[in-house]
Amino acid sequence: MGQWVAKSAAADPGAAWTNTSAEQQFFNSVLLGVTVAVLLAYALSTVVFGYVPVLLPDGFVTLQGIPARIMATGSLALAMGWGSHLVQRHWSGASAVNCSSFRRWCYIATILCWGAVLPAGELNLATSPRWAGLAPSSEALFWPLPRVWRELLPLGSSRVTGSLFPAGAAAFALALLFVKVIKWPRGFLFCVGVTFCVVGFYFLGEAAFEYGAARGLQGVMPDFPREWKANPGHYNAWNFLSWLTALTSLAYGAVFMSCSFIIQADALDAIAARS
Repeated sequence: MGQWVAKSAAADPGAAWTNTSAEQQFFNSVLLGVTVAVLLAYALSTVVFGYVPVLLPDGFVTLQGIPARIMATGSLALAMGWGSHLVQRHWSGASAVNCSSFRRWCYIATILCWGAVLPAGELNLATSPRWAGLAPSSEALFWPLPRVWRELLPLGSSRVTGSLFPAGAAAFALALLFVKVIKWPRGFLFCVGVTFCVVGFYFLGEAAFEYGAARGLQGVMPDFPREWKANPGHYNAWNFLSWLTALTSLAYGAVFMSCSFIIQADALDAIAARS
């Protein structure tokens, strides 16, 4: 048995994480925890909806059936592998040897699964055989979008998105300027956070529009509700990808901006020296 602690005895003494400040360790683990949660949600959505959007060399494809299950298994394995870092760092009863061995097998499983998905997508096996998923019409993974989508719709308007693109580009350019030229890590972290938040706001509007358009939003083409009713699993899988991207980007943005205010100056100077 054990309990969650700030740093366990099993934490790797040679790892970069172990040799940073307490604030950096905290934020690094938060980012890793968010990433693990995203991978778990991505895998769960595949089981629920029966489809999973995947980026392949030729662009995005929608996997279904056996390829989708393999993709979900690989995502789950990677989430468990990265999650073992958190256990090794923060669980008082963790074993460094066991965590390392478990992580190795998780990475092997991820490589095998995702390596098998690539040829499946390239050979147009993305839609065969059919598998409907456990609950293609479920809205549980969208919470709280069903309650707030109307309030988020303005983020998807052309006026707002037209402002988000230059704002995101400017924030990203400033981040590069701060890290490469001015060497101001606090400004770099803040601008990276702003960039993530801009991406998050864009996809919030995208997710709200896709959700509302399928459910009778006035003024949209009838193709949206028709597609949703004909194949809710396929539609919801893509809608959830927008929703998950929005939440992930906003979470990353909040963490990076918090880092810019909380991490001590000497730790930031060390970041600047490494860059």
